[in-house]
Parts: sequence; C-alpha cells; structure tokens
Amino acid sequence: MIKVEPLYQIPDDDLVGDVLIPAMAAADEARIGAGFFSSRCFAQIAPGLADFLAHSGRHLSLLISPEIDDADREALERGTKQPEQVIHDIEQRLLADAVVSASALVQHTLDCLAYLIAADRLTVRFALMARGQYHKKKWLLRGGTDWLAVHGSGNATARGLLVNGEQMTVDRPWADGPAAETRVTKLLRGWERDWNNENPHVLSIDVTDGLRMLDRRGAKRSVPTIDDFWRAWQADHMRGLEPALPPGVVTHPPRVLVIPDGVEWETGLYRHQGVAVRTFIGAGSRGILAIATGGGKTQTSLIAATNEQDRHTGPMLIVIIVPTAPLMRQWIEVVRRFGVEPSVPSALTIPRRRVWLEELKASLTTTTSYTAVVLCTQQLFVRDEGLRGSIDALPQEVLTMLIGDEVHNLGAPTFLRVAPQRFDVRLGLSATPSRQYDEAGSAELFSYFGPPIYEFTLADAIEVGCLTPYRYYLHEVRLTADEFAAYVDLSRQLRRKGFNRQDDGSVDGLEDQIEHLLRKRRAVLEQASAKIVALEGLLVETGVREVARTLIYASAKQQVLGGTKQLDEANALLRRLGIRFHEFTSAETGRRGSEQYLEAFGRGEYQALTAMKVLDEGIDLPETDTAYLLASSTVRREWVQRRGRILRRAAGKSHATLHDFIVLPPSEDTNEGRAILTGELARAREFAGAAENEYDPDGPRTIISRLERSV
Repeated sequence: MIKVEPLYQIPDDDLVGDVLIPAMAAADEARIGAGFFSSRCFAQIAPGLADFLAHSGRHLSLLISPEIDDADREALERGTKQPEQVIHDIEQRLLADAVVSASALVQHTLDCLAYLIAADRLTVRFALMARGQYHKKKWLLRGGTDWLAVHGSGNATARGLLVNGEQMTVDRPWADGPAAETRVTKLLRGWERDWNNENPHVLSIDVTDGLRMLDRRGAKRSVPTIDDFWRAWQADHMRGLEPALPPGVVTHPPRVLVIPDGVEWETGLYRHQGVAVRTFIGAGSRGILAIATGGGKTQTSLIAATNEQDRHTGPMLIVIIVPTAPLMRQWIEVVRRFGVEPSVPSALTIPRRRVWLEELKASLTTTTSYTAVVLCTQQLFVRDEGLRGSIDALPQEVLTMLIGDEVHNLGAPTFLRVAPQRFDVRLGLSATPSRQYDEAGSAELFSYFGPPIYEFTLADAIEVGCLTPYRYYLHEVRLTADEFAAYVDLSRQLRRKGFNRQDDGSVDGLEDQIEHLLRKRRAVLEQASAKIVALEGLLVETGVREVARTLIYASAKQQVLGGTKQLDEANALLRRLGIRFHEFTSAETGRRGSEQYLEAFGRGEYQALTAMKVLDEGIDLPETDTAYLLASSTVRREWVQRRGRILRRAAGKSHATLHDFIVLPPSEDTNEGRAILTGELARAREFAGAAENEYDPDGPRTIISRLERSV
C-alpha cells in the first residue's frame, strides 16, 4: 500500500497517483473548489473517477471561478441546455456496459464534463467575489463519515496537478490527529458557507446563470464580480424576465450606499464632515463644500449622498464628475467602500456604452431602494450626449444627484452650456471654489451648483490634526540679465496683443497667440537657472545621506532660452550627488503599475521623487515630509492643492518642511520687475499663512515684509 505523505511538492511528488486516484475510487462524495478549472484534470484522475461514477449514488460538486476556457464553456452549455440529447449522443463513447470507463475518460474529457452535467452526477457553481477572483484550491472527499482534505496552491487543472511548481497538504483526521481534524472542519465549514451563499464576500451562482453572464460580457477580460451578476439580474428583472435567484439567496439585496463601519464623521478628527453634511441638507441639497485637501471631501460627499438616498424611497442615480484619471481611480476605491460598485463608462467602447446605458435605465425603473453610481471625467460627460440625454429623460421617481469634484473646473463654458437641469441634488467639492480672475464663470458655477456653503480650510485641517503641521522656508533667487530681458520682451508682446491684466495661470478664452506667449513668460520664472544652484546648496547642507522622503517639484517645459529642461537638470544633480530617486511625471500617473514606485518611495528605496504635475493629478504622497518647489504655478488653487498633498498624515511623520524659491528681478525699479515680485509674493503669503514658523525671526514673514517694501 502506498504511504500517503502530509505534504506533496509538485511536480516532484505523485499527488495524483498516491492520493487523488485512490481517494476518488473510495469516496462517496467529492467537492472540488478551484480558482481555475479544466476538464483535462479528469483524464489525470480517470481510474479513480471511473470507480467513483460506477456507483449511482455518488455525486461530485464543483465550485470554481468563471475563468474557464471556451472548450469547457461549450461542454457545460451542452450539458445544461440539451441534457437528453447529450446523454444519447455521448453514452456510446463513454459508457461500456453502463459503466464509465477510465480509458473513455482519458479520451473524451469534454464529453465527460457535458455528460456528468446532463446526468445530474456533477453540480457546477461559479463563485464570484465582490472584488478580485475566487482562488481557493481544495479537494474534499468523504468516505462514510470520514472526510479527507487535499488543499494548497494547485488548481484543478492538468498543469496544477502535474506540471506547475505547487504544494498541496493532505489532511486525514482519522490518522493525522486533532490539528488535521481542525483544518478539515474549517475547510468544510468554508465550503458550506461559500456553496450556500452564507459568506458575504462570495456569491455562488448556478452554472446556467454564470454561462449567461459570460455570454453577455463577450470579450471583456476582467473577472466577473458579484456586482456584475446583480447588475445583469436587475436588468433582466426590469425587463420582466423574472430571473431565478442564486441558490440559498432568498431575496435580491438592495444595492444601496452604506456608510462603512468605523467611519468617524460626527465625532473625532473628522467631525467637520458631519457639520458639512448637515449644512448641505439645510441648504436644500445644493451648494459647494470648500474642504481642504486632507479634510476628506470625497468621503464627506458620499456620506451626504447616503443621507439623500436614505431620505428617498425609490431608485437613485449619482453621477460623479472628476477632472483626471488618477482621481477617478481614487474615487472608485472610496465608492466601493460604501458598498456600491461604480460604473465607469470611460472604460467601455462606444457600442458597449450604449448597451450599458440601456441597462442603467432599466435598473432605475424599480420602485424599491436602488442606487446606481456613475463615475466619469468632465471631458467624457461634456462629449457624451447620450449619457446626458438619458439623465434628462429619467422619470421623476428617480432621485438624481451630481457630485462635481474640483468643481471650479466645471465653471468652464464647455460644461455649463450642456449641464443637465435634471439633477435634483447638486454638490460641488473644491478647496478653492472661486475661479481666479473669472467672476462671470464663478457666478455661473454658483448659480448651477449653489454657492459655497461650508469652508474647512487647510489651516483648520492642520489645527484639528487632519494634516501635518509644516515649516516654510523662502529662498531668494534672482533672474539673470538674459532671463529678465526675455520676460520683459514677452510682456511687451502680450501688451501689443491686448493682454494687460495680472496672469492668473488660466488660458480659458484666450487667443492662441496670447496663450503661447503667456506659457513662455511663465516658463521664464519657473525655470530660473539660479534655482538649481540653490537646490544643490540646500541638499549638500542637509547631507546627501540624510535626504529622505523628499519631493522635488520641477518644470518639464522646454527652456525659453534654450538648454536643458529643469526636470532633467534636477535629475542630473541628484545623480551627481548620489541620491537615489525616481522621476514621476504627470504622464506616468495615468498608467497602471505606477503605484509600485510610490510604494518603493514609501519604503525608503528612493530618497526622492522628482515630479512635474504629480501633486495636481490626485496622487497622494503621505510619506513625503520635505518638498522643494522649484516650479510654482500662478494659480492659487494649485498652491493649495500642492501644499495639501504633502501634508498628508503618515506613521512617524510629525511635521513637513516646504522649501520655496521666490524669483526676484535684477531690479524692482521697472513695471515688469514689480509685476514679477507682486506675483511671487502672492504665493509666498499663501504658503506662509499657516506655517509654524511664519513669524520666527528668520521666518517667511520677515522676508515677505522686506520684499513688500520694494513693490
């Protein structure tokens, strides 16, 4: 008799010959769970499976992820759709004297799969997860009252049993003692919970439902989730098809937002969120919440949405408009924590988006509680007339809510011209809701969303502990004669084109030539050559080995006077000093996989990150405690955003340090020189206003006061 080992290392050990074949031959019942399944594994255990099936009372259960190949999918469909025909067609190939033979199983594994389904000898269910993929691998085999468990890393595939580098544990409670009995009992209990839909993280659906859902998804490559199933179920239900519920599920749970357990929004550090929500409801569910970065504006808006939903008795549609793809990914995670899988139409092709819109409209015809959340960029919302038209056409029974993140962007004419009036509830979010130097745009924005009704400033966030305190250091750098001459020349060209106002960093509504000249003039200040020299001095003073958790914010624009880009110069400086760094640009934030660099930075593998617009793209860097702002914009809201990003709380972080390089003209006696100083001082005042060292003897206010006397 073969000795059974407690642990099998595949491919070195013969798990199939030692355990699975003899165990299947002796078993009265078999349960197999697998992340990946292939009918070809039947050929590997054919002798044992043939003996198992020779006894009519024995039954096989299979709980698998819907990740199956086309051949197995077709075999399952044959067995479910044409059971009598399958039995008639296949019995000659599989059955010899009314017994399934091992040789036939080896030759006809697909026929075997179809036959077992048709003959009710095999029950297959697909296991869906709320997120991710069902990935358990276990064989549970019962002989009489004894259970054997084989579990580990190997899937129920030929490669998983024979080829891949896997390991599988064998537990026999009757021979291996109490520890094995405990493991087997837990594995059985887990199977029962998953199979009978008693596990809130797993939805077990009948094979026919699973195949129908796979057909609907077509070529979509992502693993279907629980929410995908209920979305399809709801669409069928609304069409009057009365789809069956999954086994063990008594009623379809309402898809609604739920405030996650443990979220403090009425007490503690984030009690301001409760004040904001109550203020919003008291304002008639219209208005803008001016909550600083770090104050939890995303969470606040979803708490407000949950309150609106709970006061309504029917379906609800929430549309969330965000400016960038990185912000979209952060929103997806937060919405999921509130219990609803958001729809992201930008991830769909145009034909698939049309189908999705029909499904969305169908799901909202229910009279019960149901909440659909749609996440899209401003660009898509403005461009997609079908989406906007569908919202306008919704019946009044559907409560509609619009959440505009970084809502100042929605004051642009491109949005306001097409903004649907159908939204019952309108909530704007922005640390700086007013559009700088655009009073008309701000007025239209406030007319549509409602005015700012609640403010939680960056200083407030620091005071209550939502953000880290910081020290702000101003470093004076002067333009060279050539740089100042270029600035003066560009200013004169702008005046000749009719541009005479203060530069606010905006290009909306400007002629192309004016926009081009403005960008070049801004670049002169951003790229002042003295900044790199000053940066080197500061890094050397800190000590190369002591540089850590540092962000260097630089410009990647072409140099106006020619030469190397500032970002490249900063990178070259770090290489020369021997500082470990990674260049993290705004283009990189849009690519999947970029998180690995941020995680490496958080672990200390990089001393510094160099970046262009990373702080404006929704990327949080909580580990950062030191920042050098080489390239600073003229837009006030960007100052707030950039400062807020690097003040995020993190373990072991007690404060942050901001180094800013204030550009001075060679002389303040000219109009252009005074204009440069005026613009630079505006940013310095903003940054100094909440700094711990604002009024220190050598602090930023001392420098600002001295420079103000020159304006």
